[in-house]
Amino acid sequence: MIFVAFKDDDNINDDKLNKDRMKEYYQKYYLENKEKIKDSHQKYYIQNKEKMKESNREYRNQNKEKMKEYLKEYYLQNKEKKKDYHQEYREQNKEKVKESNRLYYLQNKDKKKTYKRAYRSQNKDKMKIYYLQNKDKVKEYKKEYYLQNKDKIKNFHREYYLENKDKIKQLIVKKNIERNNGIYIPSNSWKNDDSVKEYFERTAPLLHINELSDWYRISLPQIIEMKGIDLITYYFLIRISFLSFSLF
Repeated sequence: MIFVAFKDDDNINDDKLNKDRMKEYYQKYYLENKEKIKDSHQKYYIQNKEKMKESNREYRNQNKEKMKEYLKEYYLQNKEKKKDYHQEYREQNKEKVKESNRLYYLQNKDKKKTYKRAYRSQNKDKMKIYYLQNKDKVKEYKKEYYLQNKDKIKNFHREYYLENKDKIKQLIVKKNIERNNGIYIPSNSWKNDDSVKEYFERTAPLLHINELSDWYRISLPQIIEMKGIDLITYYFLIRISFLSFSLF
């Protein structure tokens, strides 16, 4: 029995020695044939691209939870290492990363928008907590980003407004009505005829106006109740200025 135990120990040591030798040999071989191996791998990948993708996809689907757990564990063990590596890579390949991100965004615009929307709705409270804990940090970052990308942001806002003009107008009207208990008050000046027209069109059903003559039965307090005091004041001032002008 003792002899067998010693024999087993010898076997274990031999296995260990062989392992180390093999490791050393492969390492040496790789260093001597680096470019050759790279070319070989590249050639194989190009020839079997779709096959490999399919195989990886299949493996991921079959081992979803296992992979999640493994990646989580790996990330926790190599958190700082990964951070440093990514930071270093970004600094060395600034333009390359920028271009890559831009192309990816253009190719996956709608996908990213949908994901962002879903993430925000799922993590509303989480984001709120983070913002409250890092208020000054977030403000500082936003300020810095704005100063660096002033013209870019302006152009983006201009483009977005031109593309979504009607949509934005509808949203403003909707919010306006919600804020004023179902009554529309123009956000722009009463000098604008379209704003005045829109105000009367939206107020008419609330006051049961069916014909133009029905406006004669509407009293001043009712107009004030419908948030139209600014409109009356504006036209009253015009009338006063017109009368005073005609006197002279």
